[in-house]
Amino acid sequence: MKLNRPSWPLAIGLAIGLAILAALAGIAFGTLNDWTHGAYLDLRRNTRLALGLEKHWMRLPGPGSTDPRSPVACPDPAATRVLVTGGQSNAANTNTKAATLPPDADVYAWFNGVCWRGTDPMPGAQGSGGSLWPPLGAALSKGLGQPVLFINGAVGGSQVGDWLDLRSGYLDALLGRIAAARAQGYAPELILWHQGESDANVMPDTARGRAAMRAQFDALIAQLLAATPDARLYLFQASKCIGPRRADGVEAMRAVQRAVADATPRVIAGLNTDSFGNDYRWDTCHFNSLGRDAVVARITPQIMDLLGAAARSGEAGRNPLE
Repeated sequence: MKLNRPSWPLAIGLAIGLAILAALAGIAFGTLNDWTHGAYLDLRRNTRLALGLEKHWMRLPGPGSTDPRSPVACPDPAATRVLVTGGQSNAANTNTKAATLPPDADVYAWFNGVCWRGTDPMPGAQGSGGSLWPPLGAALSKGLGQPVLFINGAVGGSQVGDWLDLRSGYLDALLGRIAAARAQGYAPELILWHQGESDANVMPDTARGRAAMRAQFDALIAQLLAATPDARLYLFQASKCIGPRRADGVEAMRAVQRAVADATPRVIAGLNTDSFGNDYRWDTCHFNSLGRDAVVARITPQIMDLLGAAARSGEAGRNPLE
């Protein structure tokens, strides 16, 4: 017997009903156990797929996202230090205040095939607020005596699996920017990746859950490093965000991030940003200006060491922090 597909009114009614159930479930979301967290998200995802719908992918910055700014002349590729940034919201433009970039700061962003002055909101990253990168770039440029160019791509709320899903377009967009920059002589030396808060909310703290999370990080990082053969990846330890489950960060997530770095010579276990409490965040998750200043102050000497070692050795793979 041939079964007919449900009518659109029925599908819409089902979707509305599920949305109500999802909202009710969301109220108790912070108190659910590990298994129920995963089951709830799987049900929501699979229901959308069954209805022929996609996950709610975040819209990526387009050419108009840089308005009303204009491109600027690019620095000399041979003299420029190039960094890639990515991950989720704390690597994007989510700070409540744009950073102040000194007029003489030699900081740039590569986006849409041209260079921009490296001011907030940083081109290529999602959001319209401030970010970590202008003050970091200014400190690095001053310390190294060279221009610094960022290739940005962070997407707020994204999970590692979202970056691996081709339908999101997240990874393809960032890899496209990297390829275009490399074609103009801008070879990335370091990738700064801040991600884990969204996954920390749902990752079961079991051997199987941790192994699955590590496999996703490994798969994503492998693609990023393949696209940047001269670069290393600085993987922040990050999991703190909104809700009781993540109020103090999730050690299981940080352990996964450290394990990824320990097993991969070109990956460095970076700063544990969970150590910055609510005084450093405007909503218990996203950094405020105080948090931005604290993070930048902590990582600047490390990044200086890493870039200095790259300049001295001319090769990737050594961790000067060891």
